[in-house]
Amino acid sequence: MNAAVLSEAKRDALQELVNIGMGSAGAALAKVLGAFVELTVPRIDLLDRRRAALLLGADIGAWSEADIEAVRQPFFGGMMGESLMLFDGAEPARLADLVGLAESPTAEEQQEMLLDLANVVLGSCVNGIAEPLQEVVSFSPPSRLGGRPQACAFVLEDGAKGLGEWQQALVVNVEFKLEERSFRSRVLVFLSETSLVRIDHAIERFLDALAS
Repeated sequence: MNAAVLSEAKRDALQELVNIGMGSAGAALAKVLGAFVELTVPRIDLLDRRRAALLLGADIGAWSEADIEAVRQPFFGGMMGESLMLFDGAEPARLADLVGLAESPTAEEQQEMLLDLANVVLGSCVNGIAEPLQEVVSFSPPSRLGGRPQACAFVLEDGAKGLGEWQQALVVNVEFKLEERSFRSRVLVFLSETSLVRIDHAIERFLDALAS
């Protein structure tokens, strides 16, 4: 499987669908938090597994001195893959008031909050890609990976069950920020090699429908 699977026109179409889908995810996060959410322009890259860990690199390290928190959620069906939501490790305490938690939430309450937020955002991100292509996906429950070492191991090793024994994946990468808050998070959606041909055909059907 290689980058030639998607032609330039199809990559452009997928980029537009992803832009819309990530906007919907930002709106879902804003609704949960009751605050305006800003997001970067989503990037779409075909990456091999050796380079994928760079997505957890130095720029994320600048978020704070605390380690990152990572939540994963596999998805299956017409498209298969893994989605990750990465948080600055200091975020749970900062967000407690926005989601109605006590002033000093317990560690368990903070973890539950992150899982709930990730469930909303990751579901919106993946469905934002799948639904316009008329693909149906199902989700496993979100689960916490831990900090940066665990997240890197997940990407580089065989923990990503939704990707199978992968060498390449199409990766959607977008960062969410809260206006007037230091909150930052990153979403990574890994679409498996086996999904790429199906996505290629789905985009072709989508473009044909627009042209007819």
